[in-house]
Amino acid sequence: MMRNAKLFTAALLCLPLLAACSYAGPKSLRGSRPLYNQAIAQTNDQELLLNLVRLRYRDTPYFTSVERIASSIEMNMAIGGNTSLSVTSSSAPKDTIGRILNIGPGSIALNEKPTIFYTPLEGEKFVRQMLTPINADVLLLLVRSGWSIDRVLLIGVMEMYGLKNAPTASGPAPSRAPEFREFAEAVRALRALQRDNRLDIGRSGDKSPIELRFTRGAATSPEAMRFKQLAGIAPEATTIRLEVASQPSDTTSLALTTRPVMAALHYLATGVDVPSADMTAGKVRQTVKADGSPFDWQEMLDGLFRVRVSEDEPEDSMIRVQYRGSWFYIPDNDLEGKSTFVLLTQIIALHSTPPSSASPLTYSIGK
Repeated sequence: MMRNAKLFTAALLCLPLLAACSYAGPKSLRGSRPLYNQAIAQTNDQELLLNLVRLRYRDTPYFTSVERIASSIEMNMAIGGNTSLSVTSSSAPKDTIGRILNIGPGSIALNEKPTIFYTPLEGEKFVRQMLTPINADVLLLLVRSGWSIDRVLLIGVMEMYGLKNAPTASGPAPSRAPEFREFAEAVRALRALQRDNRLDIGRSGDKSPIELRFTRGAATSPEAMRFKQLAGIAPEATTIRLEVASQPSDTTSLALTTRPVMAALHYLATGVDVPSADMTAGKVRQTVKADGSPFDWQEMLDGLFRVRVSEDEPEDSMIRVQYRGSWFYIPDNDLEGKSTFVLLTQIIALHSTPPSSASPLTYSIGK
């Protein structure tokens, strides 16, 4: 009788805890979802930065995708010696694994069991996507969503009929400095017009071509006239039709050659600083000018994108990775570089998708 009374008393003491179990799910969700969100975003950024650094060294890039996360909280409650009462509940994960709470003659064990599914992005379909030129509709969508036109065109376009945007930088860093200055001047003129709301880009209909439209009398402005001169557009043109082609169909059309996503990665990888010892050892190609002097890729990128390098782990960075014994990072106050990095992630997301036939890699954590 005494033993049963003790067990009954212990059960009464645990009733508030049993009632509290019903709230474990919502509390766990509030506590863990932001953590998983931050972890996925951070590791995605780290992987992209790591691949840019790999391309700078001519190492093989590799991509994976977090397919999904399945996790549970398991709560086990035991009362007494040989007699036990257990309650198990499952919900979103908490950031603890295997907590045990002893309550007099009983105990509570809380265990997290997360399972993470990774999908390697590889195979013919993915490679073809990465090597296929970016669709002009993607560029239109980005500009229409608020991105500056010069940033979008610098990353996504390799040539505008005679104006070359460093086509030799669309692969491993070349030995000679690329051609880029007139292209950069042309897109800066478009950016000046866009900033003053004197330039619009869009379609007149669903199946109509993409057009650049000079508004508010901007067709005769110095910026518009300089752009038209550089791009071979008729001076009187008030609307310019964009065509993905090698040559324009007339003098009011602008022929574009867009970059593949992999070429855009190579282009921005030139902005990765490397230790001088690696450059001297020939681990990274030194690009030179026509006179044989070293070429600084920031002459081309002009603040668009730069990844710094340090022997020690940087303290104030937006993202950082360690590779070949050095730390590579984007400073948190480098707003231009951060913007370009975010734009690159959006271009990749819009242009490429994981192969549907790939089998995810599964990692389970917990007992």
